[in-house]
Amino acid sequence: PNYFTTGMHWRILSGELFAPEAKNNPLWLKMRLPRNVAVEFDARSETTSGNRIGDIKFEIFGNGRDHASGYVLIFGGWGNSISVIARLDEHGRDRAERRDKKVEVKKAYHMRIERTGGQLRWFIDGDLFMSLDDPRPLEGAEHDRFAFSSWEAELFFDNLEIPVENLIGEE
Repeated sequence: PNYFTTGMHWRILSGELFAPEAKNNPLWLKMRLPRNVAVEFDARSETTSGNRIGDIKFEIFGNGRDHASGYVLIFGGWGNSISVIARLDEHGRDRAERRDKKVEVKKAYHMRIERTGGQLRWFIDGDLFMSLDDPRPLEGAEHDRFAFSSWEAELFFDNLEIPVENLIGEE
């Protein structure tokens, strides 16, 4: 009851959220996020072959209905070749990219995403992985939701936390 999706078969499997090939139909958390916040969770990819290896995907500051309505973060996308933080379009030219770190299949990663003002920072297992400085940060009623997402990978998510002590003070 705390989530909304436009489709696919999101479900709990062995106590974890399972996304079998969600085809960009995110599972949106209904809770609104404040402008400055930290979100943490664990994720792993179980896909072992083809162009679907890796592809751990999630979205933050979206509208709660539509894919790519906020920032799209992808670890090991496009056949485990590129990781991105994208603003409104994961294929856009203004995205931040990284190509040197690959998703290890069946390894659980701890993700932390923080936003303070216009700076979005993404940590994996405690290390800063990528950041994006947005001079016009997405915010307000149409940019205040978090979602787990996927394309064709079989992903597992667990331990979502948005702890009060991790809420970052307003400017």
